[in-house]
Amino acid sequence: WRCTPSEAIGIWSVILFYTTIFVATITHSVMQSNAGAERNDAATRRHIMAGDSGDDWLMLCSFLLYFFGLAAGCLVWALGGLAWVHPVQIWWVQLLGAVMLAACGYLFVAAHVDMGENWSPEPEQLTRHQLVTHGVFRWVRHPMYAAFLWASIGTFLATLNWVVAWCVFGVNLIMFSRIPTEERILVEISAGRYLQYRREVSALGPPWSCLGFDREMPEAINSQYRDVYSRVR
Repeated sequence: WRCTPSEAIGIWSVILFYTTIFVATITHSVMQSNAGAERNDAATRRHIMAGDSGDDWLMLCSFLLYFFGLAAGCLVWALGGLAWVHPVQIWWVQLLGAVMLAACGYLFVAAHVDMGENWSPEPEQLTRHQLVTHGVFRWVRHPMYAAFLWASIGTFLATLNWVVAWCVFGVNLIMFSRIPTEERILVEISAGRYLQYRREVSALGPPWSCLGFDREMPEAINSQYRDVYSRVR
């Protein structure tokens, strides 16, 4: 199987993207630790426990589907060879994937910069937590997760290997499971301003509204903060 220039660029773009993700995450974690960011444990536990059991079951089924799909793909690769999982090479498609990954890397780093001390490596409420709506957050509520979602597509295009793309797609399932908890936290720390913000800005960008993260939040959360928000406004 000939490694063409576009093939090499595609593979290296995947490696560079995920290396950027790792370095940016570790660097920001160290900066947060040095800044003394403190976690509100009681509030964080409350928001995690408030999760919808129906969503938990859906996420569990998604993880099982992902796991068995990945296992089947690896078996096909091992038994059938590379041609079964990477049947074609199309230079312009792979270059397009490389460009998408570069853009996703920029989006991920920009989101880190815009969040500053409000970022956390896991869904948690910080004692000095603030709602961020500037920078890339003007166009998407969860730009880091949007970057991972688009990068999954970019990875497939850059490598034209469906097993590699399926492997990295699992990151999205982890990200999607975090969104409901993070949004409950943001509603509380923003005195309800987040309810209006989420009506104006898509969670992952316009193409992904079908995933359901732009639907109205549960009525219990809406009613809890509606009066507070009306006073703040």
